[in-house]
Amino acid sequence: MNLTEKRTSDEDWLETLLKSEFFGICMDHKYLRKNEKNVFCIECNVEICRHCCNSETHLLHRRLQICKYVYQDVLRLLDIQHYFDCSEIQTYKINGEKAIHLNSRPQAKDARPSTKSKNGASCVTCKRYIQDRPNRFCSISCKISAASKKHKFCFSPSLEQKVLEKEHSNQEGSLEEKKSCTSSLTDVSEDSEVLLSNFSLRPLKRILKRKGISRRSPFY
Repeated sequence: MNLTEKRTSDEDWLETLLKSEFFGICMDHKYLRKNEKNVFCIECNVEICRHCCNSETHLLHRRLQICKYVYQDVLRLLDIQHYFDCSEIQTYKINGEKAIHLNSRPQAKDARPSTKSKNGASCVTCKRYIQDRPNRFCSISCKISAASKKHKFCFSPSLEQKVLEKEHSNQEGSLEEKKSCTSSLTDVSEDSEVLLSNFSLRPLKRILKRKGISRRSPFY
């Protein structure tokens, strides 16, 4: 799979993940207990229940478990960080584990940032108050929205690192070429300056023509 196919695949399942409605009843296991759809299958791009995870269809697939936090869908940071760059997204503690929101949380129009936290900040996309200033987004959807405006998709950390390393190597190559051209021009200019200085410092010698041998007239 090349870079373009990887980008398209990631965009497809992430878009479906953000638009999915979880914790509904799974119709394939409606007569079983705990049949709410709180798992997302990345390979099949669909929400499933815990009973579906044990089936042959989804047994070996990559899956993400959805949790609830203040009536909002969240993901455990430990699970999603392998497939999406979660840097600069505000995290929350749920049962001792870090979690992040799928979508931005609703807020009142006249809501104001709290003055309790001195390090407070606001989300770049939805302007919602977030606790930690190094973070710039309150959810995954807000980060994707900001990235799409700049035409830059958020890859997983491993793939993004490869892209950055390639761009860095290309930049270093162009810099080396510029340096080599500059040094060669400098050498030529220095050589010319040395030649000119040597020529200017060299003393001018007067070239005197020798006269011929003088001859006297004979005596008669």
